Amino acid sequence: MRGKVLQVLESKRGEFISGETLAESLNVSRAAIWKIIDSLRSEGYKIKAVSNKGYSLEKINDVLTKEGIKSYLREDSRVSDIICLDKIDSTNNYAKKIALNNAKHGTLIAANSQTAGRGRFGHSFDSPAGTGLYMSLILRPKIESKKFQFITIAAAVAVCQTIKDLCGFNPVIKWVNDIYLDGKKICGILTEAVTGFESGEIESVITGIGINITTQKFSGDYNAGALFQDDNIICSRNSICARIADYIMKFAENLSSQEIINSYRERSILTGKNISYIKDGGKLNAHVSGIDDEGGLIIINESGNQEILRSGEIFTVRENLS
Repeated sequence: MRGKVLQVLESKRGEFISGETLAESLNVSRAAIWKIIDSLRSEGYKIKAVSNKGYSLEKINDVLTKEGIKSYLREDSRVSDIICLDKIDSTNNYAKKIALNNAKHGTLIAANSQTAGRGRFGHSFDSPAGTGLYMSLILRPKIESKKFQFITIAAAVAVCQTIKDLCGFNPVIKWVNDIYLDGKKICGILTEAVTGFESGEIESVITGIGINITTQKFSGDYNAGALFQDDNIICSRNSICARIADYIMKFAENLSSQEIINSYRERSILTGKNISYIKDGGKLNAHVSGIDDEGGLIIINESGNQEILRSGEIFTVRENLS
């Protein structure tokens, strides 16, 4: 019942709903509604109560819940299940475990905090409680393993489009999996394959996304930032999580779509830049000329020849080659 009350309040966030209307629609007493509202407040929800008007979930609420995420999904959403956790080591680790136990395509895992958030190449991802969005989607796409990069590309486009839709900001993508806003990294994406123990074949793909929503303190020396400053939250984590998941599920139906790769290209922060990168254990310099149709980074190396980077980490962006 608590979930049903919260789902109604989320669907009408910022609007008043009378206790009588809530009670009648859910077939419980007004006293029961009051107790549920009181319980939600104790959990951190900001809910106004005004005589003759009823209850209103204030817009500034940013408590991450299954009911809250569900209320923002599209009516025809392909998300099949939602698991919302307060704390977990890593949403990707959790997703991999349940994927091996036949979790459905489209299962969404979201967490309020992570104790061992991870990025590519074993990098850690700061995941403090209440200030970020940490989510993973279980996908079972029919795609060749060599084209897994399309899933990361689709996820990056989904994050950028969501932020533009809901916040009005225009983030950019640093190949292949980092999202930047105002020169700061606000999001990382980690795509991993799950292989069956007996078959040895890839059974599913886990797409993990970590977004700094209001995070201000970061360990390490990387150039990190947050989506919102000074707790000036324009939209909730629930709405961001739902919109990203809906976009990814939609994109997963046609991962090699020209529309997706074009959107990725348009947001590339590296195109036209001189970069340093790692390949085969060595540091090299090059000029980036674009993104190819499979998401590879097109570069002109120091010898003047064109290459396509399919892997390797871009660790600096330089104004001039040396």
